[in-house]
Amino acid sequence: IHVVYLKNANATMLARTLLGVAAPEQAATPATPPAFQSQLTGSRPVGTAPARPLTGTPAAPTPVSGQIAGAQIQADAATNTLIIIAPEPVYRNLRAVIDQLDQRRAQVFIESLIIEVTSDQAAEFGIQWQGGLGNLASTSGGTGALVGTNFGGAGQNILGVAQNPATIGQGLAIGVARGQITLPGVGVVTNLQLLARALETMSKANILSTPNILTLDNEEARIVVGQNVPFITGQFISPASGGAATVNPFQTVERRDVGLTLRVRPQISESGTIKLVIYQEVSSVQDTNNAAGIITNMRAIETNVLVDDGAIVVLGGLVQDTLTNTTDKVPVLGDLPLIGQLFRFETRRQQKTNLMVFLRPYIVRDESDARSLAVDRYDSMRRLESITAPAPHPVLPEMQPAVAPPPEAGK
Repeated sequence: IHVVYLKNANATMLARTLLGVAAPEQAATPATPPAFQSQLTGSRPVGTAPARPLTGTPAAPTPVSGQIAGAQIQADAATNTLIIIAPEPVYRNLRAVIDQLDQRRAQVFIESLIIEVTSDQAAEFGIQWQGGLGNLASTSGGTGALVGTNFGGAGQNILGVAQNPATIGQGLAIGVARGQITLPGVGVVTNLQLLARALETMSKANILSTPNILTLDNEEARIVVGQNVPFITGQFISPASGGAATVNPFQTVERRDVGLTLRVRPQISESGTIKLVIYQEVSSVQDTNNAAGIITNMRAIETNVLVDDGAIVVLGGLVQDTLTNTTDKVPVLGDLPLIGQLFRFETRRQQKTNLMVFLRPYIVRDESDARSLAVDRYDSMRRLESITAPAPHPVLPEMQPAVAPPPEAGK
């Protein structure tokens, strides 16, 4: 009986590999992972990073014990050892294979840079007017006519502002009012005869995300930075017990990750080239007040790429430019030159979105590479701490944040 203590390899996986190579008829499935399957198809909800591995659907486990060529192999996961019962010549052959497989695996440190630049510019201008003919008062029994233009939604149209001037929308508004007037079915409103509105809005955003991740060669890694948002998946209302008129409503809620998700599985070749199987997703909540449920925006990239050690690769990008022109006008009158502006309301909006994703992998082969990488990132965080320190204040007491200690030399 021989007990082999492994230094780097996993005893269970190594036992399956030996049994699969020497006695393939005993292995239930191949030891190599199945082909990569698409994560963007199927019924996966929007804004949720898939949880199953990038390598595809897990296969049925292979046996971790068995007999090959007169030898019996058993893996002990608790101590990460192999128990081998075999004649000495067979054991020496197996031990030579085990020593070659029990090697320190390289790791891959992946830096990612996700840049999203958005610009939203809108402008609107319009003139509305109202006028009455005859006697419009409901108490006098007279007959009259109301003539004018009315454009826009609440807070923008002249009738809504006349009923409640406090609801007027944003921007510059110039109106001409003359007392109050009583409208049948409406009541007493401000006699707003003319309303001119002008508004220009501009918003810009620059979102920079730099998620970094370290993983073993040919092992999947996943990083999620975002929020766990509740999505209502169903609701039910039932009468209360005892014949009461009240009801007992309840809702079923499913929580999903919304934010930045990066899932990657690197594979290092003999020449040092790195194959990356990548799923990258950027999602955000757009509207939480929609009657049908929460609306989410999602931009995802799923691809396989080959990259040299330390090289930068661009995964993909999105450049979107949307221009919208809206004109509300009175037919014929709104098309007249010069005076046509009195009979129309115009709105223009331009939206631009630029999204680019970059990756740079580094191969970490030994302890010195890992230490050098860790010290470099540690020093970067210490420099950021000094930037966030509050400036001196003439009244408030000084409160210095805790500072991370410098890395110990030689350790």
